[in-house]
Amino acid sequence: MPEFSERFSGMSRRDYLRYGVTGGAALIAGCSGDGGSGGDGESGGGGSGTGATFNVFDPNTGGTAPANRHLNPWNPTQNGCWHPGANIFDRAVVHSPATNEGYSIIAQEWEMVEDTTLEFRLSDAFTWHNGDTVTAQDWALQFDIGLGILAAQAEDGARPHPLVKSAEAVDDTTLHVNFHDVLDESWALQNAVSDLAGREGRGIFTKSGEEPWEGWKTRLEEGDDAALEEITTSNEPKLSPGTIGNGAFQVAEVGDTTTIMEVYDDHPNADTIELDEFRLDLYESNIPTQPYSAGEVDAAHTGFPVQEDLQSNLPEGHTLFRETLSTNKLFAFNCGHEVNYETPFSDPKVRKAVCHVFDREQLPELLQGVNRPFEWGPCRVPGNILEEGNHPAADWVEDFTLYGQNDTERAAELLNQAGYERDDNGNWLSPDGSRFEINWMNGVERPDHQILQRNLKDFGIAINQEQVDSATLDERRTTGEYHVMPDGSSANGITAMWTLDLVPNWIQSITHYQPERDVPMPVGDPEGENGTKTINVEDHIRQWQITGEDQYHKELMWWWNQTLPEMEAMFQPDAGAYDGGNWELDAQDAIVDGVDDALYIAPKMADGTIRYTGD
Repeated sequence: MPEFSERFSGMSRRDYLRYGVTGGAALIAGCSGDGGSGGDGESGGGGSGTGATFNVFDPNTGGTAPANRHLNPWNPTQNGCWHPGANIFDRAVVHSPATNEGYSIIAQEWEMVEDTTLEFRLSDAFTWHNGDTVTAQDWALQFDIGLGILAAQAEDGARPHPLVKSAEAVDDTTLHVNFHDVLDESWALQNAVSDLAGREGRGIFTKSGEEPWEGWKTRLEEGDDAALEEITTSNEPKLSPGTIGNGAFQVAEVGDTTTIMEVYDDHPNADTIELDEFRLDLYESNIPTQPYSAGEVDAAHTGFPVQEDLQSNLPEGHTLFRETLSTNKLFAFNCGHEVNYETPFSDPKVRKAVCHVFDREQLPELLQGVNRPFEWGPCRVPGNILEEGNHPAADWVEDFTLYGQNDTERAAELLNQAGYERDDNGNWLSPDGSRFEINWMNGVERPDHQILQRNLKDFGIAINQEQVDSATLDERRTTGEYHVMPDGSSANGITAMWTLDLVPNWIQSITHYQPERDVPMPVGDPEGENGTKTINVEDHIRQWQITGEDQYHKELMWWWNQTLPEMEAMFQPDAGAYDGGNWELDAQDAIVDGVDDALYIAPKMADGTIRYTGD
């Protein structure tokens, strides 16, 4: 049952919104069973010559067999641009959400040369797997198609992309990315190297002068009405041994459950990669712990840490990576803005009351060593960052309203202010005199939701638990036909939590919060000694992106705390794992622990590698 607001059936949040897709492809059953790494295989096309094969759990959540995947960034169905595409194509720059900084791959330097123009200078040492040099024209073509798709979908007069305006190749090694507005450089970089209309952020997939790319670009420019549907449904180019990528690994074999990639000899960093084959194995279950514990794979991108009772089964050299990344687990409220459904949570006082009733102290006994209680006031900051305490947000949140204390007295005050009353039996009545009952959509598997429901029942509020299938969940959260539901959100960095497509777009579309509200001031004072300030969420994020000033972030955190479209209840480290007894993942900490594709990214970098250390 999907609950994550930023993923659905292996597709990005933007994929779901754009295409309206509600289901993934059927999973091809079976697993490799070959297992293990080591030096008994044949040497690949490059690398160290050790003969070592790095076996990795294939995390393709749609379950599409490798032989059925394609490398078209703009068709979300059966897409292989992430797995294995992110391994066989290079990015110009990798952005680490954990540090909010960029790290060089193809682009060696970048700077704002104008207030609205970010210039990238590319190395000429990177080649496609047929020997052609990777150029700025290749990357510009990808921008042209992505922005062309958005332009074809945009309403008259609207910006196709909220920030990125265009891209142009100045020469073979120089690319300019132009923005609609003045931007702080860190925000400009983040947006320039992120997804636009598909999977562009995973690599440079388009090759200048070749089809289908050039034809698609031309048809979009000419306004061909049929082009959009063709581009977003095309399964070309197919993933195959003939795939011409530009990354550190090239495709050697593609099967129903395996993808085998060999080191590409002419990659600038090929000599530092101390293995010969990189293999992805697809399993019927999308749970990596069993094959990893059994030694069938050497690594998994995600799925760790594991419950305490499973830790004894892990390899002796078990090592975590991506440790800075996490996911937040939340209560999501239907705030009722512009929906045709009666919801008590259109009033922020009712949302606050419910959050005050929650008793967070009951959580630890149910968490089993994976999820952790979110012990701060709601603020839309990753729990890992607050736990470390190094970011200013960790200080700001100390003054925020802390819910989850089972403060029934404060909850009663808020409900009374909202027009609710308690009868002689201790049951709460809605302003119209009917029993206050919350329609709860899903969440039976979430300990935080079960605790909150119990707390609310003890407080005199009735619960109507509904459990619906994936398609119904997606439809009803979009149309606003629920009161409370579970949600989950990647919490991988400060700025990553506040992108324009995430909060004003996606989260608003499922919680239906009012985009502009008055919040009490100063920050940290819920009584509003200085009155209120009107905050338009989208405008505030834009000002933060333009100026880079922390004050906008601080006020957005406070807006979240006081309007409560969602409340963080738990957070979970979103780490991967590898067998450190036989392998070493060697790169900067910001890559190893702060990038979701660390296994793919490390070998691409001049100062990174994956190294076989076994016998």
